[in-house]
Amino acid sequence: MPLKIRVNSLNKKRKINTGSVKRLALRVLGDFRRKNALVDITFVTDKKIKTLNKRYMRRNAPTDVISFSLKDERFLQRKILIGDIYISSDMASENAKHFGSAYEEEISLYVIHGLLHLIGFDDKAAEEKNKIRELERKLLKKTKS
Repeated sequence: MPLKIRVNSLNKKRKINTGSVKRLALRVLGDFRRKNALVDITFVTDKKIKTLNKRYMRRNAPTDVISFSLKDERFLQRKILIGDIYISSDMASENAKHFGSAYEEEISLYVIHGLLHLIGFDDKAAEEKNKIRELERKLLKKTKS
């Protein structure tokens, strides 16, 4: 199975450059030498991501990114990465205003963050959080060059 990235936007209020998102995802997966992957990236509203966060993460609040990885032994043995990433494009817009960054940069950051989770990085402990933040900065900087 080659790399296959599908990008969907269910938030009609926020524009997403699906081609840019797909190219970014392919580049990040390539940087981690992932040759076999099926990843769906879906952009949703704050309301929808809050529902997902409450149902699957037991947190009753919107969030920026949620990743779901299919960890089936058949796929793991063949080194196939399969997962879904949900991103709140509403939160990306709000955070871009709050942090004085570009909307597209926030989108890129969330895509990178979601992919890092699918690849196997975590951010629960402080040391893990520092590691994932460092990788995000490096990958985001790489996308600008």
